Amino acid sequence: MASSHSSDTAAALHNQWADTYRLLEQRVTALTAELQELRGERLAQLAEKEALALRLQNVLDALPGAVVVLDGGGRVASHNQAAAQLFGAPLAETPWREVIARCFVPQARPVADLVLHDGRIVTLSTCPLGAEPGQILLFQDVTESRRLQTHLQRQQRLLDMGRMAASLAHQIRTPLAAALLYASQLKHPALTDAKRQRFAERTVTSLQQLEVLIANMLHFARGGVSGEELLVAEELLRELRGTVEAQDASRVLQWRCEAGGLQVRGNRTLLLSAWQNLVNNALQAVGEGGEIEVFCRPAAGNGIEFGVHDDGPGVAPEMQAHLFEPFSTTRPRGTGLGLAIVRTVAQAHHGEAWCRSQPGDTTFAMRLPVVPAQSVVSEEARRAG
Repeated sequence: MASSHSSDTAAALHNQWADTYRLLEQRVTALTAELQELRGERLAQLAEKEALALRLQNVLDALPGAVVVLDGGGRVASHNQAAAQLFGAPLAETPWREVIARCFVPQARPVADLVLHDGRIVTLSTCPLGAEPGQILLFQDVTESRRLQTHLQRQQRLLDMGRMAASLAHQIRTPLAAALLYASQLKHPALTDAKRQRFAERTVTSLQQLEVLIANMLHFARGGVSGEELLVAEELLRELRGTVEAQDASRVLQWRCEAGGLQVRGNRTLLLSAWQNLVNNALQAVGEGGEIEVFCRPAAGNGIEFGVHDDGPGVAPEMQAHLFEPFSTTRPRGTGLGLAIVRTVAQAHHGEAWCRSQPGDTTFAMRLPVVPAQSVVSEEARRAG
């Protein structure tokens, strides 16, 4: 009986182990199938990501602009073919500062257009990578468009000069005829000294009118800036005041400078000429009894404004939109070039001209970019060295 009981126990244990083994085997089979399924899904995801990465790279390579991706350390993480063609090799894993030193012409001041050593001109747009450190740089080669833009501006100025010559012909004849008339009287033997002096003064006045007309033509035709220097706003205002008061000491103007030592970079003669145009316009607008304030003051966006405010009758609303266009004038004998020159000079200095006018409250001004303090210090250190 004992032997039979032991045999039954062993058989039961064997059956129990067999069942456990089958369960384990089934579990292993199920886990293996799940693993194979997960592996297939991962492989499919990987293939999809690789396909997406390839499509993105193809899109980047098809872009006309040069795309450079920088990592958090300032190294080139990736780029497209246009970037390789623009900046040359090597680029991958290269510190961006080395690319800047190798490819870009150093600029003394911040500008919208960047110049490469080979003469090409590019613009730069940037955006962050989102949650990851680093940024994306997008460069557009605008060399040809800038060349065409300059050519079109030159052609437009030539066209305007043709219109201007026709418009000014009768105005040039008037002071020229007067100058000839007064000059012819100077040789009359019976002329008294007082009349000779008066005729001489009128001859000079007529010739000065001619000189102003010709100077306006040349300033407008030139368009660009020849010669650039650091100019302190307060010194420009002081120089303009000396010129205006030397021409007519009887007129009392208010002079206000809130810009202190702020500096601009440009052509002193052109800036003073444009600013004086604004003063002359205000003098003619207000007449003898009006009040005029000539000012320089800080402007929004790291800028500075050089302008004139008066309490004259103002400019009609329908004329304000065309004030800075060539040959647009509100005066019967005006040439319509003074404000066009102001706008041209402002644009040549990377700024803009603006007007705000209503009866008793009129302001004309040029808004120009200020030279950053660090640029001024760097230039002074360079000159000292």
